[in-house]
Amino acid sequence: MKANPSISWREVSEIPRVAPAEIQVWRVNLLASTGEISRLRNFLSAQEQRQAAQFHFVHDQRRFVIRRAVLRQLLSANLGLHPEEIQIASDRFQKPQIAAAQNPMQLRFNSSHSSDWALIALAQNCESGVDVEQHRHLPDRDELANNFFSEPEIRELNRLLEPARTAGFFNCWTRKEAFVKAIGQGLAFPLDRFSVSLAPEQSAAIFEIAGDDSTAHKKWSVTSINSIAGFSAALVFSSGLSSLALLDWPFASSTDSHI
Repeated sequence: MKANPSISWREVSEIPRVAPAEIQVWRVNLLASTGEISRLRNFLSAQEQRQAAQFHFVHDQRRFVIRRAVLRQLLSANLGLHPEEIQIASDRFQKPQIAAAQNPMQLRFNSSHSSDWALIALAQNCESGVDVEQHRHLPDRDELANNFFSEPEIRELNRLLEPARTAGFFNCWTRKEAFVKAIGQGLAFPLDRFSVSLAPEQSAAIFEIAGDDSTAHKKWSVTSINSIAGFSAALVFSSGLSSLALLDWPFASSTDSHI
């Protein structure tokens, strides 16, 4: 699937089921009314409610509640199960997965969050990875790049001047994170083993994967997602998809008092 730069975010009144050969990316604002937070808690599993209670800061707890509750409602609409009953498990370095007995449509999901925003990707029988990062000052940015980026990426980053250099760093980071999440290995897969585009004027691309044959990188597609001003976001997915839907989660317009 080739990303269409004209695709824009779309508001919906109800959750559409994921169609075959489609990938949905949901944009979720993590600011919600206190009443909405209370309602969303009811969608969490017992384990997630215990996890939420362990957060030291209230705003982190509320962001967690929103992310997990929205994910469970999206899965519920596709699987026909109550949100709190859906079994989600993950082992170390492996992507969270829905219990096979509950998932006849082979639904796959991935999520990411930064500051007050989250992205959730959904597809049938197709692996994907999504990542979003807010542009911000990092005192150790160049050290991080030297430690985790490939040599071609480091050279390209050093060519850029501010503010393009900041955008380039986060473009690179989100594309690399999305890739290792898509393949299901997370940071267990060394980030310097593959190269991606990063310059703001370049289209998102995976150039090479060290140790693989010359066509391995073509098994994966990457697209930059125009999510929120001042953020970088990327989606990586395996071949076979033909359409991309960018959807806004609807409750963000609540008029009650916000966090």
